[in-house]
Amino acid sequence: MNKKELARLIDGREYGYEPFRAVQQAAKEAGLVIVSGASDDVIEFIGAICDEGGCFDGGKVFFDRNGVSQDGSECANCIEAIWRDKTALDENGNVITWTYKTDIPHETFMIYEDGKPYCRGIVFDLADVR
Repeated sequence: MNKKELARLIDGREYGYEPFRAVQQAAKEAGLVIVSGASDDVIEFIGAICDEGGCFDGGKVFFDRNGVSQDGSECANCIEAIWRDKTALDENGNVITWTYKTDIPHETFMIYEDGKPYCRGIVFDLADVR
């Protein structure tokens, strides 16, 4: 499985308890990482990296191949979590609650909550992480 196939597989899922449970092991074995929002203050890394970081109202989360920098110190890799960016809209013009920016090559997918856009998550390959 590659990042495009995994993103396609999880696209459109409903937010809830462990929405990626069924694909977590496959992602890990393929060296892929799923990045998604949880609640209003957490960024989750699932798969080849299994960790989370705090990002209340958005912010930058630094990490390396071993996981998230829990003390906020800068690592070689960064994902910016963006909370309710008014320019981040789905195809119907609805604001997406969580979106992400990073220089790491990635694919995107959408997660919905009660039919509304909740998160435009990303999938990246651990091989692309410094």
